[in-house]
Amino acid sequence: MSLIPARRRWRLTSLALLALLSTLFVAPRFAAAAAACPTDGIPFTSTLSNGAVQIGQLDPATGATATACGVVRWTPELTLEGVIPKENLAFEPLSVPVGLLSVEVEIVPVTDFSGPVTFGADGIHIALSGQVVATADLLLSKCSIGPFRSALTTDRSGALTGAPFGGTDMTNLNGKLVGNEDPVPAAQHTWKCPLLVAALFNSITGLPSPAGESSLTFDANLKLTPAAAAALRTV
Repeated sequence: MSLIPARRRWRLTSLALLALLSTLFVAPRFAAAAAACPTDGIPFTSTLSNGAVQIGQLDPATGATATACGVVRWTPELTLEGVIPKENLAFEPLSVPVGLLSVEVEIVPVTDFSGPVTFGADGIHIALSGQVVATADLLLSKCSIGPFRSALTTDRSGALTGAPFGGTDMTNLNGKLVGNEDPVPAAQHTWKCPLLVAALFNSITGLPSPAGESSLTFDANLKLTPAAAAALRTV
């Protein structure tokens, strides 16, 4: 009688099958053009780097990067809100470790990201959230997860804590964004993702995953024009 639990045997078998089939199939990828940045507020650009993205039970994909541009503006309640249009947030494709292999996963925003911007003695605090779809290229199939909510904050999220944006130069600020509070659904089978492939992917990743199991962390740089920095100083 095997000493390995049935669920783990199935996961090991799935990994072995994926390793065999992935040597046979590689899907092509095409780049998209970037959209113009918004100007209806105090504009900013941001670069996310040194990221770690964990999906379900998989090991984190490290070295994740993203770029963004958006605006800070007043709400009707006279609070500040940061907004990044979905067209202006771009995550570079991830190489997610799956056993001895890597599976390419692309995260695409399907709504704008928005949330409060506040000022503290330690810096600028930001909490942005929106809906994303994650798509894995697997065995000439494209298996999509979501849409699901994804939130990033400079404050606490689940077991992770970020860092507010700060620095001596208001035009060039650094902070840390984290997200560890959102559940991630399972991949659904479609004509692009056959039932067997979807089941294999969900088995390997442990999806669906509850809140607190999947996570994102990024070092973040925030750039403002001198005029935008001056405008924020007066807030």
